[in-house]
Amino acid sequence: MRPLVLVVRWCGPLSVLVTAALFDAVGAAVMMLVCLGVTVTWRARLPAALELATGLVLLLAAWSSVFLLYERLSYWDLVVHFAATAVLAELAFRALERWGRLAAPGAVTHVLVVTALGTALAVVWEYAEFVGNVAVDPRVQVGYGDTMGDLAAGNAGAVVAGILGAWARHRVDPPTAAPARTRAGTAEETTERTAEETAEGTG
Repeated sequence: MRPLVLVVRWCGPLSVLVTAALFDAVGAAVMMLVCLGVTVTWRARLPAALELATGLVLLLAAWSSVFLLYERLSYWDLVVHFAATAVLAELAFRALERWGRLAAPGAVTHVLVVTALGTALAVVWEYAEFVGNVAVDPRVQVGYGDTMGDLAAGNAGAVVAGILGAWARHRVDPPTAAPARTRAGTAEETTERTAEETAEGTG
């Protein structure tokens, strides 16, 4: 899987060059944001599968804008909001955990925190769309119905990401290492204690 991850990493800067040369400045600016997101996923030291999924979803979202898929397919905006919020919420959770902001979260905490992060990201995304519509490109979709649909899709994606992320973590990394070390430590302490008692008895 690592070769695929490397390909996705390089697709970020290559997409910036392609859109700048063949499309317009708006597309290039969007790709720059994607390139930043791909860089963050790389530096966050995510599992390969999560980094690959995040990079692919971000590239899909950006190229969909370049090829006007949001205008051509009425449902595509909701699909992208669902998928992008899902991977970004899990990314934010893993980053907070790696930076020491979350201490050994359990499965329920994982789901709740990822859902909360996804909800916050969905709101920020809608603010960004409004600014984009006003200041950058009037083709950016806004409106009450669009905003509520996007928020619902984002929230749903965050919930699914939290559930899948918690399941994957506790399936791959079951909490068995600590008890094993404890048992090993107890056995060593028992052996040492027996040796000390034997030495005292002999003396």
